[in-house]
Amino acid sequence: MPSDDHDAFLAFVPEHTTSGHRVLGLRVRGDGVEAETVADLPDGPSATVLADALNGVLRGQYTADRQINAVLDGTRDDVRTAVSRLLPSLRTVGDAQESLRLVAALPSPTERGPELFPTTNCPGLCETCGDCQDDCQNCEECADGGCETCLPVVITPRTAAALEQALAVLGDEVYDAAEDTEDRSSGKPSPLGAVPTCVAGQDAWFLRRYARAFDDLATDLHEGRWPAPACTAEEVALDLAIQDAERRHHDEPELVATWEARLPASRFDYDWFALQDYLFQDKDYEVLLHHPDALSDDEVEGWFGEFGNVPTRDPKRGFRR
Repeated sequence: MPSDDHDAFLAFVPEHTTSGHRVLGLRVRGDGVEAETVADLPDGPSATVLADALNGVLRGQYTADRQINAVLDGTRDDVRTAVSRLLPSLRTVGDAQESLRLVAALPSPTERGPELFPTTNCPGLCETCGDCQDDCQNCEECADGGCETCLPVVITPRTAAALEQALAVLGDEVYDAAEDTEDRSSGKPSPLGAVPTCVAGQDAWFLRRYARAFDDLATDLHEGRWPAPACTAEEVALDLAIQDAERRHHDEPELVATWEARLPASRFDYDWFALQDYLFQDKDYEVLLHHPDALSDDEVEGWFGEFGNVPTRDPKRGFRR
């Protein structure tokens, strides 16, 4: 089982041999990487799923805990105890960039994308409100908001798909603006509104970094993470994407049908108000959405200053375009 030192795990991998199945944790030790046994499992699929779920915790994947609970159900007490003791340290180092890069490169038995988000938070048999039926719809405790387990889902698979699509389209528009050879000093707003008036005259370097803010948030969704803005540019990008996703949902039914055909439905789908309410630390950035005048150089550069209380972005991530 894992030792008591505080060296961060980089990733987890399953190992399958004729003698058994286990999950190995990879740590940096001395001049190299060492592997140590995290858990012994009775079968191969359990080891594969547990390793993937632990990597999901490192990535900040929203449903990783559910995946862990499912695979540990019915396993030995010592395995459940070892994994439970490990989880708090994985969450504290979840923004280590070397770990995120390694985990992202590993094969996974689960698909990336909107499917990683839940349709309900109801566990089916809840200690607070009992045996919820029909996704809590007929549960008096849930209807009154008295259960802290069966809370509404903020980001469902279909909501995630709508938001990811909007982020991609708006990001492309900002990249187009950065590549435009015409004089950007006119300060004209972009056609879809991705570039607010107050920064419409900025140079290509600003616009490329701003475009990457849309991509970073889309990557969060693709990896099953909440799109938590790490800077002002991401706050602006996310707000605009929520507005555009709501517009597309109402005005482009054929586009919506393409992801609804492959993603499960939820009674919490497309709650745009909840996204605005839960995904932002505050709403101080909103003044920038309709600010009529160009920002000063200091104000412009401040768009990319990281907040510090959310996982940082990888400085080596580059640009999509």
